[in-house]
Amino acid sequence: MPDIKLVGIDLDGTLLVDHHEVSERNLAAIKEATVRGVTVAIATGRPHVSAQQFVQRLGIEDVPIISFNGAVVRKPGATESLLEVPVDSDLAVEIVQYCVERRYHIQYYLGDAMYVTRNSAWAQLYYSRTGQPPVPAGDIRRFNGESPIKILICVPSDTAQDVLDEGRERFGNELLVTRSMPEYIEFLSEDAGKGKALSWLARHLDIPMEQTMGMGDMLNDLQLVEMAGFGVAMPHAQELVKAAAQYVAESGPEGVGEAIEKFVLS
Repeated sequence: MPDIKLVGIDLDGTLLVDHHEVSERNLAAIKEATVRGVTVAIATGRPHVSAQQFVQRLGIEDVPIISFNGAVVRKPGATESLLEVPVDSDLAVEIVQYCVERRYHIQYYLGDAMYVTRNSAWAQLYYSRTGQPPVPAGDIRRFNGESPIKILICVPSDTAQDVLDEGRERFGNELLVTRSMPEYIEFLSEDAGKGKALSWLARHLDIPMEQTMGMGDMLNDLQLVEMAGFGVAMPHAQELVKAAAQYVAESGPEGVGEAIEKFVLS
């Protein structure tokens, strides 16, 4: 095992239970790691403002947050990003039109705001999970010409794989198209991704990638688990994520604490 100096941890489905709570084992392991000089960073698909609500409890107030699936790296409380890779404006126009034609629920992220057509059940589900309030904007095509941080669509989980496959066939050569929750398909810059953001943060902190750990469960965590020096998957993770990991945790709610204890603290 390398001497781990930087740990990137996904939130939903990895660190958090029911999208809100951090288990005591996870919390204790993270705090002990930071005491020993290890940098622990959140690496989430959530917007920055949603992710930063956890940093005080975790004791990582000074560590940059990887948010928007790696499209943004920003310090907690800051207004300016250290790294930001938005979707090209012309591609954003194509994505929105593609989604409008298929009547998908669209969430369009500009800055710290999440714009939706209307305050639908999908928008309220996202709000209940993340605390990110939706901003009704009517026709999302009003933002044509802007470069959003990302575009997310919500579809029933039993159709999401087909929607993902179609989205990748249409945009996969130009964008990162991924799945972050059973119902969420996301379109991001091809330069985004949690693994690429972790690599950027490691360089920023002068830490070799071999001394990094990445933990996750969903397809949007695959790049994080693959690119980190040591990848950890949760027991309920998607099979591609498990296959890329060097270790699959035994515990779901406490998998983060388990992995840190086993590979960072011992």
